[in-house]
Amino acid sequence: MAITRTVVVTFLAVTLFAAVAVSRARASAYEQLVKQAGSEMAKKSGKLLVSFEWPARDTKKVFPAFKKAFPFVKDIRYERIHSVSPHQRMLIEIQQGTTPKFDIMGISSELRGQYKTLGLLVKPPFEYKALASSLPSDWPALDDRSVDPQGYFIATTGLARGNAWNPQMVPKGKEPTTWEACLDPMWKGKVLFDPRNKMQSLQHDPRTREQFLKWLKGMVKNGAVLNRGQTENLQKIAGGEFAMACGINYHSTFRMIDRGAPLKFAFPDPIPLDIGTEIYTTKWSKTQATGQLFGVWLATGGQDIVEQTAYRGFPWNKTSRKYPLAKGKYVAVCDAECVLKQEFYDKEFGDILNLPGVR
Repeated sequence: MAITRTVVVTFLAVTLFAAVAVSRARASAYEQLVKQAGSEMAKKSGKLLVSFEWPARDTKKVFPAFKKAFPFVKDIRYERIHSVSPHQRMLIEIQQGTTPKFDIMGISSELRGQYKTLGLLVKPPFEYKALASSLPSDWPALDDRSVDPQGYFIATTGLARGNAWNPQMVPKGKEPTTWEACLDPMWKGKVLFDPRNKMQSLQHDPRTREQFLKWLKGMVKNGAVLNRGQTENLQKIAGGEFAMACGINYHSTFRMIDRGAPLKFAFPDPIPLDIGTEIYTTKWSKTQATGQLFGVWLATGGQDIVEQTAYRGFPWNKTSRKYPLAKGKYVAVCDAECVLKQEFYDKEFGDILNLPGVR
């Protein structure tokens, strides 16, 4: 009987030890990622070449903060690519046998399907779900809306839209703090609207879809002035040419406000939000773990500096400047599923606006 009890106790102890070991292995996904990234950087003398769509000025404080958090990254060079053409040329060069020079890079949304079909985009070293449960406790949580359901990428920025106006032209009490204010007959023919679809999250979310389509038709009826270019539209408002713009970028507006432009901004409810700056793992990269670490850090531990210097933080981050403006309001997110339907949403959007070339 004693032998049986000893065997049972031993079995239970071994089982418990194995369970703890498995638990620790799962919890250490982040530490494993950091270790693997450190090994990669040692082989490259700590140097990285990075490219995505940000203006270079937005990286000036973000990159040093990443290097401070992970000292094995010693030097980050940056080249901005914010149009389709360079990624098209790169794709042709890859097919001709040339290896791209970038260690970490974004891919134009129009070409991601082609890159993926050719096997140039691969899954990162660790599953994001495992990483999410093992990140440092003082980092914001990794929101699952920023992660590709198939596990190929992580989105690191939140591109939110709202309304901007010139307070010298808009009477008190008439500020466009709601979407309905854009439809007020007093502003007929005086509201700027960018005809590039930046509000597809409202088309995608079942909770906001029908109301948004009705609103968009109302914008047409109210004579919204279609003009491409977020910064250009804001310049027209600041210069007094127009009173307001609806569906305008938060980050474009606050750049100008911080430089002294006579502009005000509000998030109407609901808030359209695109998840942006997707970090993919490329087949050719020798720094796949470092790239994944960079993406995870941008989406969590680096969110404060991303918001402070690039105006692109997530509105659910309580330390973001967006947070008090967005608090209590519904956020409609254009997530990975939404991105896959972009072509359909663009056509629907263009048809309502009667844009030339839309079929």
